[in-house]
Amino acid sequence: MSKLVSIIIPSYNYGFVIEQTLENLLDQSYTNWEAIVVDDGSSDNTSEVVGKFAAKDSRISYIVQKNSGVSVARNLGFKHSKGDYIQFLDADDLLSKEKLTIQVEFMEQHPETDISYTDHLYFETDKPDIVYPDYEMNNHNWLPKVNAAGYEVVNTLIYSNIAVVSSPMLRREIIEKVNGFPEFSNYTEDWEFWFLCAINGAHYSFCDNDAAKTLIRIHHRNTSRNIQIMQAGELQFRRRIATSINNSTLLSPEEKEKLLDRNASSTQKLYKYMMYHANLVSVRQLKILHGLVNTKTFISYYFKALNYKRKALFKKSR
Repeated sequence: MSKLVSIIIPSYNYGFVIEQTLENLLDQSYTNWEAIVVDDGSSDNTSEVVGKFAAKDSRISYIVQKNSGVSVARNLGFKHSKGDYIQFLDADDLLSKEKLTIQVEFMEQHPETDISYTDHLYFETDKPDIVYPDYEMNNHNWLPKVNAAGYEVVNTLIYSNIAVVSSPMLRREIIEKVNGFPEFSNYTEDWEFWFLCAINGAHYSFCDNDAAKTLIRIHHRNTSRNIQIMQAGELQFRRRIATSINNSTLLSPEEKEKLLDRNASSTQKLYKYMMYHANLVSVRQLKILHGLVNTKTFISYYFKALNYKRKALFKKSR
């Protein structure tokens, strides 16, 4: 008998697209799945839309929670799931028709793999036939492709995220091992979850098959993001990276030293970028920036940023 795949779908006011997402699941070539939609306190027509699908197909269930964020919703969905394999899926995104079939076969053939992940494509909601390998639509595929565990994967995840959330298929046990998604994370919950899996020994494998892809929708809800708040979330995550590396029993002392140095360098570069591009007369922005580092570091970068902006202004005036 084929293994059950649990598809966990958090949704907050995505009634305008979730019908397409659920129709997409009904069109999957793999049929032994359950879909758990977790409504994160929506005020739109999500309940009505999902309710129609749940009434027609017993594989689809609907849970409502008060608005608590996407990580809480994913974790709640996981608690209600029964699958051997787990597929996370945002309420506005889609899966290629063969994705579940191909990844289940891949996981069965590679028992050492805890997390298999696929390629992805982005599309604008009003132009679904035009796809891009990157969110910025610059035809740049940022996806790192690894088949490893331990140091190599941790090192990859220090530099950048490894996959969009709907790309991987996971064995149930690895999610249980890391206690699900970090509910305190701010804008980096997916990236931090993959990092936690890696620092706990998860073996990642890229499933290189063009027929297995996830399709990420670009629309008004996910383009209106506060970049500075996202960057602040990354800086806070990088602090937790350092703690996790120091506490790791997976890594050797030499590996820890290398990873800590690289994380510190990335942290420094990000904070410098944030300060140099901040509005230095905005009290709100300065409060955010001051809260991310100690006062001495903040003052040092503040005056460096002033000097940078002074030089840039002088060049323009010449």
